[in-house]
Amino acid sequence: MTCRNAFSRRASVPSGKFPSRVLTRALLLLPILLLSPPHLRAEAAVWETEIRLPLDLYTGDGLLLRNGGFDLEVRWEKEHYSLVFMKDQKVVAVVNGQETATEPTETVIPVVGTHYLRSTAIPLGTAEERQLSKTGRPQYQDDDRNWETSLRVFRGSDDEVHFVFQRKKDWGHWEGTVFKLFRSNPVEAP
Repeated sequence: MTCRNAFSRRASVPSGKFPSRVLTRALLLLPILLLSPPHLRAEAAVWETEIRLPLDLYTGDGLLLRNGGFDLEVRWEKEHYSLVFMKDQKVVAVVNGQETATEPTETVIPVVGTHYLRSTAIPLGTAEERQLSKTGRPQYQDDDRNWETSLRVFRGSDDEVHFVFQRKKDWGHWEGTVFKLFRSNPVEAP
């Protein structure tokens, strides 16, 4: 039996035996992969949508987001969610999220309607494909669409505006993350 690999042109290996160098390397890497923290093995995920903000908002750092259209991305990296506001494919602001198990309980007013986010892992069809429904129903009612993530925006009785990201988990359970923005600049507040 002849074995070829990137390190040698030709190596003769007796029939039924595996090259010991390859086996040794594999055995050395196995514990490293098994014992590494899960966040190093976890894959990053990104969901995106477009949104039109009807009011000016501030990030916790005091960065002003003027009312108008933005491309939004929710990113899952290193076991943490972040909300990314973009214009013309340039990052304008990044807001870190806080996981929550419940919906907002205080008096809340919706700022914009529910936005369903699309995973960037799912390829985007052509413009014609996106306009046509295979069943004749509205696109949000199509059975083949996987609406596993949503984003809702609420204004509370105080100065905070909550972007609530929800991701569907197993058996109908939802994972929630809240991103806090403000109607007035929190850095200049007295």
